[in-house]
Amino acid sequence: MKKKNIAWGLFFIFLAAVYLVISSTGMELGVGLPGIFMTVLFVWLFVEGIKDVNFYSIVFAIAFICILYRKPLGLEKFGLTSWTILGAALLLSIGLSMIFKDVRRKNWKTKTINWDEKMSTPNGEQCSGEHICCENNFGSAIRYINSEHFCDAQLENNFGSMSVYFDNAIIAGEAASVEVENNFGETNLYIPKEWKVQNELKRSFGAVEEIGRGEGSSVATLYLRGAANFGVIKIYYI
Repeated sequence: MKKKNIAWGLFFIFLAAVYLVISSTGMELGVGLPGIFMTVLFVWLFVEGIKDVNFYSIVFAIAFICILYRKPLGLEKFGLTSWTILGAALLLSIGLSMIFKDVRRKNWKTKTINWDEKMSTPNGEQCSGEHICCENNFGSAIRYINSEHFCDAQLENNFGSMSVYFDNAIIAGEAASVEVENNFGETNLYIPKEWKVQNELKRSFGAVEEIGRGEGSSVATLYLRGAANFGVIKIYYI
């Protein structure tokens, strides 16, 4: 963490020097000081996207930089509007995420669950086991995790709404992990308030919200990882 802070500190110092040089020489970039700070934000999202192999963060960071510097880059002569660039970025993000899905999940040690073979209830579907994998696309889904030896879960929600309940799960060992990828939708996680939760969720043009407060009285720890891309991940302590 200290090395990361030093790196970003040096980057901002370099940025300040560049801005002073540009201001003193009268060079025109087509953007003012707010635009430069926005550029820093998008560069940061781009770097974080590469590190996490998050194509939404990578592509949209480039798209917003193109919009910001559309005139200096000469994109206006091609008739590319902001909405055209964003629309292309959306389709490109979806395509790359689908093609390189295995690359993004290479460290996720889970097994695929066929939800059609699991127990169904009027309110949703239930699953038991140590390793859980669930994907929801363009719809609404409710999942109940019933496990006495829960180890990890892999959750992906695309353009839909997904709710996952962990109140009937018991963590095996000292820790368990939940990987969440939420793209243009809403993912709701219902977690026992007794669990210790280490929230490591990231956001790329999205939000992560915690509703309620956990007690953290359990011995085991649940690690939440993943990202909210143009959507929201809500954590409910029940």
